[in-house]
Amino acid sequence: MYKFALLALISTFNLAATFEFVGPCERAALFETQMQLDNGATVGSATIKLLNTYQIPHKGTQRGMNSIFDTPTGIDAMEVLSDTQMNAHGWCYSVNGLSPEVYPNEVELKDNDHVMWWFGYAHYDSGKWITQCEPTWKRAPAQFCN
Repeated sequence: MYKFALLALISTFNLAATFEFVGPCERAALFETQMQLDNGATVGSATIKLLNTYQIPHKGTQRGMNSIFDTPTGIDAMEVLSDTQMNAHGWCYSVNGLSPEVYPNEVELKDNDHVMWWFGYAHYDSGKWITQCEPTWKRAPAQFCN
């Protein structure tokens, strides 16, 4: 009887996570909220659910986001710096300050996790990718920030 009561208590316990979205022009969050998590929620599934719930424009799947808040994609997200250098911009994420090297649908969320999505870039120079997920807001390029 006690095992059943404990199981019922555990299954009704609500897990929650905080989500923050930072755009290309400043460190201030474009949007931040806390949401209840479904059992087994991943960064990817919870992000899609949140964006749909709040009707935030986005393109992407649980495996990754191409655009949030109508940020550019494809060639419009490329920043040509010279004949040999460019920055490719897109969305990156972290959980509790750590950036996993896996797709967001592979990271299961736990209670009180903080998920941060930010518009970032990968720097390409002379045939090599030099960096990845550098925050775009630190540079605030004119093509994204008027």
